[in-house]
Order: sequence, then C-alpha cells, then structure tokens
Amino acid sequence: MIIQLFMALVVSSVLMVLDYRFGYLDSARKTVSTVLTPVYYLANLPNEVASWADDNIVSRNDLQDENRRLKDEVLILKAQNQRLVGLESENGRLRALLGSARNLRGQRLVAEVLNVDASKFTNGLIINKGANHGVFVGQAVVDADGVMGQITQVSNITSRMVLLNDPKHAIPVRDDRNGVRAIAQGNGQSLYLRHLPNTVDIQEGDLLLSSGLGEKFPDGYPVAKVISVTKQTTQPYAEILAEPTANINTADHVLLLWPYRANEPSSFSKEPQAPELEDNSETVQGVVDEN
Repeated sequence: MIIQLFMALVVSSVLMVLDYRFGYLDSARKTVSTVLTPVYYLANLPNEVASWADDNIVSRNDLQDENRRLKDEVLILKAQNQRLVGLESENGRLRALLGSARNLRGQRLVAEVLNVDASKFTNGLIINKGANHGVFVGQAVVDADGVMGQITQVSNITSRMVLLNDPKHAIPVRDDRNGVRAIAQGNGQSLYLRHLPNTVDIQEGDLLLSSGLGEKFPDGYPVAKVISVTKQTTQPYAEILAEPTANINTADHVLLLWPYRANEPSSFSKEPQAPELEDNSETVQGVVDEN
C-alpha cells in the first residue's frame, strides 16, 4: 500500500513537472472539462431554479395585495379626475359670472353658496358674505344668467337670501319684446305674472327683464322666460307662467350688487364698505303688497 502511494506520488510529480514545463496535459484537461460540463450544469440547476422562482413566482397573497393596491390607486385617480372635471365646470361658471359682472355698473361681490334654506314656507340660500363685507338687507343677488333673488337677513359673515320662486317674493318685470310691464311672483316652483288681462300681448317664449322699478334690482337684467300662457273667457286675468333664467337650483356662486351711483366708478370689490343696513321686516313681502 505504501509502495503504491509512493508510486502515485512520483507519477503525479512527474506529470506536474511535464505539464508545467511543456504543457503535455492541456489537451487532456480540455477533454475532461468538456466531458464534465453537463455535470457542472446539473450541479448548478437547483440554484438556478430557486433564483428563477424568486423572480417569477409570486404567492397568492402577494397577488391579492397588489391587486387591492392597484384598485385603490385606480379609485383615487378616478376621483381626482372627477374633481378636475368639477373644477373645469366651476371655473366655467365663475368665468361666466365674472363676465356678467362686467356688464353691470356699480359695486359687486362674488359669494359662495354654503347651504340651501328650503322648506314648505320658504325657498332660499345661505351665502358666505355678511355685514363685514358690506352686505345689506334687500340687496339684489344675480348669477351669470339672471336675477336670483335678494338678501333678507344678514349676520357678520353670512347672509340669507330668498329666491325668485319663493311664494312671498315678487319682482317688477317688463317684456323684452314689447315692453309690457308686470309683477312676477313666485309660486314655489316657478313664477307667474299677476293681474294681467286676457288681452295682454305676452307670448310663450318671451323674455322677461327686470324693469328697475323700486330700485331693488338693476334695470334690464334677465328674470324669466314665459313657458305657458292660458287665456279663458270665464276668467278676468290670463294665467301666465315663467321659468327663471337664473340657475336657482344648481348655482354654487352668486353675485351681490350694490346700487349704482353716476358719480362713482364701477368696481369689483372683495371687501366693499358696508352701506347702512335696513330693517328686514316686510322687505320681500312689501314688493308683493305694493301692487
């Protein structure tokens, strides 16, 4: 046994010297390496499989978590997109409102609608401007499309306004087509023209403008459009209904107007000086009772 080990050691030493000096074993080394290549691949296969699995195989819980996260992101993005659409619409309404303000003379102020004050007894809105901003009882309120109503109650930072279609509210109007004057009063839903004879020349589709009588509202501002005219020989007065041109059910911003004085330039103010406040008793009802 010892002799065999000694002979192997001698042979190995001789082969090492010959390979180092003359490279006799290069071809043999290449052949052995080629033969053993598949063995190398087989030995490394478990490691390659494990690495591929880590990169490509995801657990069911991970997939569910990722799916839930993606759904949440989609929902957030959709909500943000809807908000952008809402902002575009709101900007359009504000531009229209400011555009209408340029056609008016005197001081004016944009206010935001805070709440709807609607019940069986009144149709109104709460806005975010009050006595601190110069708002006063009886002040005219409009939007981009027409007259909306007037202020009936004022606190320091908010105000309450009554809408045109409130049964206790009335406004002097004139027919844009022929100048016929009338009083338009609310009925809870729309407006009707009071005490006009059957012979009156008012037709469906006529535009009713504020007449400026009583100096509550600016002259010539759209109020309503006639939607029906009924004349019965058995009745002394015609039944005439009109739909407000203002967006009284959907407006989120309104425009407050101050009386125009010829010696004062027009202005668009955020903080106008407060005029003397009026007593709000019978303010709206008085318009109805005068005629």
